[in-house]
Amino acid sequence: MVVNANINAGAATTAVGGANACANGGAVTSTDAVNNAAGGANVNINAGANPTACAGASSALATIGAGSLIAASDAAGAPLSVPIPFQNKIVLIEDTRIAGTTHVHGIDAIVEGLEIDSELRLEREPGNLADTWAIRVFSGEQRIGYVPADCNEVLARLMDGGKALSAKLTGKEKVGNWNKLHMEVSLDD
Repeated sequence: MVVNANINAGAATTAVGGANACANGGAVTSTDAVNNAAGGANVNINAGANPTACAGASSALATIGAGSLIAASDAAGAPLSVPIPFQNKIVLIEDTRIAGTTHVHGIDAIVEGLEIDSELRLEREPGNLADTWAIRVFSGEQRIGYVPADCNEVLARLMDGGKALSAKLTGKEKVGNWNKLHMEVSLDD
């Protein structure tokens, strides 16, 4: 199925289904809804009353809101791909330990399965009574520890402000009964 996209978003983007994309200046604020685009449909996200069709389009035009674009993408069987212009990865903390690993049940087995440079997920825990800036560190769905309290406030403030942070495992060693894990934390901007 090919779905053409005309997106009034102010920047070029990738068409749903991988064919014909047009970009026109404006903002994506349309609340017009068509829940699924039919095969061969042109998709127009338009904030104004004058939708613009893609050049060379020969099928019906559907004006849809952002939520419906996702539904159209699902119907087309293709993932929605909207590139972030000028995306940068800014390393905030080059090397820090992962705190609290001794309190994780089954940590030895978890650490055996971890590879250097594997992606870690950071999740805020604002309700933590011991540390209001607490950030949990996950490998997959398993919590493996926390960002240390001596460097978590700025990271927590960034996360609370809506910034996306990522982490990766940079080192691991066994020191007695302690699994010493190191990570790098970056801002995805």
